[in-house]
Amino acid sequence: MAVGVATLVGALAGYVALADMQQALPTVLAIAASSLLYVAVADLIPSLHRAAEPLETAKQLLLIGLGIAVIALAHVALDR
Repeated sequence: MAVGVATLVGALAGYVALADMQQALPTVLAIAASSLLYVAVADLIPSLHRAAEPLETAKQLLLIGLGIAVIALAHVALDR
């Protein structure tokens, strides 16, 4: 019950705090999204905590870079 009330209070506080700050909204959403991604990568994928071979690490870095490139290309394409 307390968690539900705290969630509701937090949501209302966020709504009130960001209602007049439209310029800050993209930054706040980016921080929230990056926090969610960190939790997903660090806690929900325990295989990443194990020591990997250098080739596997290079593959992961390449795939992360490709993911960032896809997001950047989509951002550029949607801004036109």
